[in-house]
Amino acid sequence: MGAVSQRGFTLIEVLVVLVIIGIMVGLVGVRLMPGDDRVLANEVQRLALLLEQTRDQAVVSGEPIAFTVEQGGYRFWALNEDNQWVPRSGDDLLKDRSLASGVRLLALRVNQASLAAGERLLFLPSGSSAPFTADLALNAAHARIRGDSLGRVRVETQQEMAECAGSRRAPAP
Repeated sequence: MGAVSQRGFTLIEVLVVLVIIGIMVGLVGVRLMPGDDRVLANEVQRLALLLEQTRDQAVVSGEPIAFTVEQGGYRFWALNEDNQWVPRSGDDLLKDRSLASGVRLLALRVNQASLAAGERLLFLPSGSSAPFTADLALNAAHARIRGDSLGRVRVETQQEMAECAGSRRAPAP
């Protein structure tokens, strides 16, 4: 009788293939998970766009709109018939929102003065507003939203904030 040849993989070959697949899946998982910088950048960009939309909505409606920071989120306000501030309702865009998980507001300043709890950032029908900054953080990542008196809103990254601080400290030649 002739020898029967068996075909297949050895245990070592199967284990090597499984290790390679495990490493590849791990690398793909790390690449797909957004880091703190990306999560914070998305949240800051979303808030900046909402603040621009708030200014535009105040101009279009002819009514002032206010913005406040609440515990873990933020809220938009409108004046009612009795000239009292009430939370906006019936608006899918300017509704109460929560910050992304782990994102926190470090400071909200209007005209370089910190807002106290309950104070509002106002967006007027004229399109103008007080200059403001909002500093947000997620772990070690930081970003700033800066609004000027004309209602323009822009986002500053951690690197841009450091460069700006460095240029203020640099002595004049």
